[in-house]
Amino acid sequence: MHKYRLGAAFLAAVVMCLAGGVPANAEERGEHCVADTATGVIRCFDSAGDSLAAASAGEVGASATVISVLYEHGNFGGASLTVTGSPCVEGTSQNLGFLGAWNDKISSFQTFNNCYITMYEHAEYQGGSQEWYANDSGNYGSNMNDKGSSVVYSRGPSRAELLKDCGNATKTCNAHVDQRGQDFYGNWGRVDTVFNCSANKITQVVNKRDTRSGKNTVSNEISVSAGFKFLVDWSVAYKRTWGQEWGWETSESVETRIDVSPGYWAGLDRSPVMRVASGSYDMWYDKRRWGHHQWYVWNFSGEGPAPGVVGQTRTVGKKMTSEEKKKVCGKSAGLVRSSAGTQADSAATSVPSVPAVRVAEGPLHS
Repeated sequence: MHKYRLGAAFLAAVVMCLAGGVPANAEERGEHCVADTATGVIRCFDSAGDSLAAASAGEVGASATVISVLYEHGNFGGASLTVTGSPCVEGTSQNLGFLGAWNDKISSFQTFNNCYITMYEHAEYQGGSQEWYANDSGNYGSNMNDKGSSVVYSRGPSRAELLKDCGNATKTCNAHVDQRGQDFYGNWGRVDTVFNCSANKITQVVNKRDTRSGKNTVSNEISVSAGFKFLVDWSVAYKRTWGQEWGWETSESVETRIDVSPGYWAGLDRSPVMRVASGSYDMWYDKRRWGHHQWYVWNFSGEGPAPGVVGQTRTVGKKMTSEEKKKVCGKSAGLVRSSAGTQADSAATSVPSVPAVRVAEGPLHS
């Protein structure tokens, strides 16, 4: 841990900063610090790992629960301020009335434990503000980048919670596909594998269906194949906007003729055409939800296999090892077909144009 030249007096000054007092000494910059919302205690460490370990062990303040990390630079870079408190619940908030040495320095953030973040332009929650979803992360846009002075954590919605309500708890829910990224070839995947256990060359026609799934920017919590209405609405909006079908999961028939030499295996691989798009949702609740009737879900991105398009195919093969031959062939003297054989190279042939880090900018509700 960093040794302060000003000792206890310096630490007391830092505590005053979080309570809305005099700004912290500039020597604190460049450190990785921990601030506790319950006590206002702050301590700084030599590395981000040390600060997170101390926060998680409850060595700073009264809590061992990390509810947020604030970063000096975009994309979660530079110095960091880990914020500890309690998991966010309805009707309560946890605050830092002044960010001290971190004043006007925050460019990106992460939130955890159902905590919804509101960053304010001035100390004591004054001036302009920017809210963002619970359990999320992002870069601050031009309206708040390097401008934040105080912060509030409360129990607000995550993007996943809002999207799960789409068409269920909402009166209306509309998807808007604003940007279509270019189509690209996805990862190679094994469709089928055949093993020639005979002494002769064999020609085999392989005709199998290959099922592929897509993903979305909240897929850690919501499966694209789970049948949620917001996924259906996205498909409808995509076709309406771009005049093409959208598929979150498709199954295409793949056929080819494979020549397999004796003692060899041969595989059929497929790289499907994938589509990416980004946009937003707006939804209206009859009764207020998280304090408001209307909510927006910004920066939604989807990636799915293009329906009715096989994409690229390739055949690969290699001589079986003695272990493979013993395991696969056994007493067979013919052709053995097994999709559980050698796996395909999963390297993608192109990279989709889906933004890696979302931008926190604009209203989330009205």
